[in-house]
Amino acid sequence: MGEVIKALRLERNMTQEQFAKVFNISSSTVGMWENSKRSPSNEMQDSIADYFNVDMDFLHGRTLIRNRVRDFGDHIPSNIIPIPEMKKVPMLGAVACGEPIYMDEVRGEYYPMDSSIHADFCLRAQGDSMTGARIYDGDIVFIQSSPVVENGQIAAVAIDDEATLKYFYQYGDTVVLRPANAKYEEMTYSREDLDHLRILGRAVAFQSAL
Repeated sequence: MGEVIKALRLERNMTQEQFAKVFNISSSTVGMWENSKRSPSNEMQDSIADYFNVDMDFLHGRTLIRNRVRDFGDHIPSNIIPIPEMKKVPMLGAVACGEPIYMDEVRGEYYPMDSSIHADFCLRAQGDSMTGARIYDGDIVFIQSSPVVENGQIAAVAIDDEATLKYFYQYGDTVVLRPANAKYEEMTYSREDLDHLRILGRAVAFQSAL
């Protein structure tokens, strides 16, 4: 949860002090939450989820889907379902959920998503190495561009001209790309091998192909 809280805060360009002021807590408490030394109370978790408009499952890192249901109260007829504001992001081809595959830009193809999602492009998942994270073959994964990601975040990583989607970990001069399926092995890169790696960004949401 700490990593998710930090990511949500940074998306809003908030300092720990600004975050603390919103929730009437100390900045040191925010630091302990983000370092997973302490956890917010259940009531505070509800407040954080409401403030950032995310589901509790997303806040706890159990899903990449930010908000499954939007509550519009009694302001509209019960037989009408409002469509959230949408925007389009470019599709940059496929990303491997298995062995790395060649990534080719799909020119002119854009994919719609909820405007509350902070993503810069999307990729189509291929393979089954991330099924433990509920990402399946054919799913559309939305990526926020960033040359750096936190340990434990799901990242799209380019290896030369190929790309893969894995949990990202870096220990000194060693990078480990970890699948979410026990039948696949970790991919480890160190020293000069790191010259072939480039972080494309971190996964922030996905849409099921089913």
